[in-house]
Amino acid sequence: MSFTYVKASCHCGRNVFQIPFETSKLPLATDLCHCNSCRHVTGTMAAQAAPMKGRPLTADSGPESQKPADLSNLSQYNVSAALTRHFCSTCAAYMLYETNHEDGPSTFSVSTGSLERVEGIVKVGYHAFVGDTLDGGMADHYRVLDGVEIPRYEGDLGGPTLPFGWKAESISKKTATSIDPNDDEKLAAYCHCKAISFYLTRATQEAAKDEAAVWLVPAKDDDPTSRPRFMSGHCFCTSCRLSSGATIRSHAIVPRENIIDSRTSLPISLATESKRPEGLKKYESSPGTYREFCGTCGASVFYCPSAQGNGHGSVDTEGEPAVMGIGVGLFDENDSGARAERWCFWSENLFHPEDAIDKAGLEAVKQGVKAVGSVAA
Repeated sequence: MSFTYVKASCHCGRNVFQIPFETSKLPLATDLCHCNSCRHVTGTMAAQAAPMKGRPLTADSGPESQKPADLSNLSQYNVSAALTRHFCSTCAAYMLYETNHEDGPSTFSVSTGSLERVEGIVKVGYHAFVGDTLDGGMADHYRVLDGVEIPRYEGDLGGPTLPFGWKAESISKKTATSIDPNDDEKLAAYCHCKAISFYLTRATQEAAKDEAAVWLVPAKDDDPTSRPRFMSGHCFCTSCRLSSGATIRSHAIVPRENIIDSRTSLPISLATESKRPEGLKKYESSPGTYREFCGTCGASVFYCPSAQGNGHGSVDTEGEPAVMGIGVGLFDENDSGARAERWCFWSENLFHPEDAIDKAGLEAVKQGVKAVGSVAA
């Protein structure tokens, strides 16, 4: 039996493995999972993993020497009795999925975003648990791969499928509802273990019309169903990939004043240690750029860029980040679906496409976002 070895690593470099794949089965066609657990435990809109042959190996392993890797730098989170997820204790990268079997040893899969390369190794074969999204989620932005439309299963492989453009009735009704100017709208957001919980408030039309606030999109004055929204998009940069384990990281860009801590009913505080949400851990991915994640379940929560970065990195008068990126996978799908189109304006411009390790996937998302369009809500 011939094996192909691919390096997997996290952003901080504390975890570097060789992943063995059975060569004759490559490329693998695995699911892009949209289930509620995958979204809320990672903070991404969907998760993809590739099953390996055996266990992860040390970085210096190869055909002549196969040594089991030390996993002590990974934190474990049990999503269920059957599934344990392993993420880096330092940078939060989701790296491994361990499936526990009653009648044999556990089996491992690796997050595709942690792999050094995916072309010829693994691709998206189908969308799973699209029904959980209530609006199609990322599946509507990732429709066609290499000229073939990707199957969209309501649940797991082989079950009923859902068409492009499908939305649950509860979501369709909300999207078409005129906004009440006196309505105190909130969008709940939380990680899988619920240790981190907050909600968004609606930006004002006045704030959204400020040309300097490029992260806000004003409502359409002639549309009673339209609301101010937060600029959102899909990122393919190396830092996002290696600090999450996902090939695609999706952010909503939100002013801190609209991010409310559920415990205090005040804007979230990250700069003052005593006011930070308990259980939220910080990782500096580059000088002045911080990524915040749940220390219990590993969900990526906030992205706070450097002031020298991409235009929305600045601090307010309290020394807090004025604007932050939020992992869209944390949003409560019951409000307006996993894409949260009542709150998020999806940009057709993808972030850092030059860094993408999955060029075919990049092209699929580029075309998918354009096909959906930025739906007014």
